[in-house]
Amino acid sequence: MITKPKLLIFIEYFLPGFKSGGPVQSVKNLIIILQPYYSIFVVTRDRDFLDTQPYDGIAPDTWLCKDGYQIMYCSPAKLTMRSIYRLVQEPSFDFIYANSLFGQFSIKLLSMAWITGKRFIIAPRGELHKGALRLKYYKKYPFLQLIKRVFKSQIKWHATDENELKAIRSFFPKSQIGLVPVVLAPDTPEQLTQRTVALKQKGKARFIFVSRITPKKGLDFLANVLKLQTAEGIELDIYGPIDDLNYWQICQKEFSLVADSCTVRYKGVAEHSQISRVLADYDYFILPTRGENFGHAIFEAFSVGLPVLISDQTQWRNLEQQQAGWDIPLTDRHWLDTIKKAMEIDTETYSVMSQAARTVADTYMNSESFAEKYRLLFS
Repeated sequence: MITKPKLLIFIEYFLPGFKSGGPVQSVKNLIIILQPYYSIFVVTRDRDFLDTQPYDGIAPDTWLCKDGYQIMYCSPAKLTMRSIYRLVQEPSFDFIYANSLFGQFSIKLLSMAWITGKRFIIAPRGELHKGALRLKYYKKYPFLQLIKRVFKSQIKWHATDENELKAIRSFFPKSQIGLVPVVLAPDTPEQLTQRTVALKQKGKARFIFVSRITPKKGLDFLANVLKLQTAEGIELDIYGPIDDLNYWQICQKEFSLVADSCTVRYKGVAEHSQISRVLADYDYFILPTRGENFGHAIFEAFSVGLPVLISDQTQWRNLEQQQAGWDIPLTDRHWLDTIKKAMEIDTETYSVMSQAARTVADTYMNSESFAEKYRLLFS
């Protein structure tokens, strides 16, 4: 019997959690793709994003068997340098993968790299894009310099698109073998069920925002745009965990100044199992993000058949030509004009756009050799 290589994955939050968004689905689908080739072990926290209590009925700090892989849910007491050091020193792990650059697991792993001598595969998940780096840069810069000067020879980078590959090589141009080792392997999203009916009333628009509420996602920008909007018939529902309470309070203040003709509601957090049904109730997905690595929520909107209004800071480009929505610069005028255009779409045109949105998702899923590219990453 051939023994499979052992892959150890660190991710801050994982199933059954769902509040941290796309990375959970990425790693879930990554495991499914790689299980035929690797023995997989996952280390994560014992609670969901922003939760203060652990999951019910899950034993912490021990290896559990789940769906053909091993997983450890770490309690806060287990999230120490010593505990993580003991985990990575297991001689049996062939590959160690961290699903973030600035997550606590990654910071601890890299901080002890000079002691362990281990090599790590790091997926920055958009954290090196310019828009993301600008947020709390004063905290990130010293750590990045430490990596540049001390640890870069112990890292292989996982880029999920060409923009991220360029960002990594821009920040870490050289290693012990010349160019920094970067493997391009596409993100692994979940394709949702396409809705069966796509109807829209001309002169009105129902928008849905689904994302963590942080400055990076641009909800404040959207509030300022809607303050300038005078047309009637706009509805905006906001879904997502409140990651930054101070920022959310700023957004609430701005939304309170929006005209009465525009209805804005905060709807809480939608469980991932319900997201397909939730998305299907709206006309457009909207996200004026300041930078995305992949944009799982955007992809899920496409897969349901929901056209999108997003910034031009993602990999999803030329959407108007594809009739799947709009990717537009973060200026008030561009967004005001596009919202007006979206409102005037009639049912016939909207039905075409809905199918085009689904085609974007289908084309992505059909064009990628996921298993082949990820085996190259873990080799």
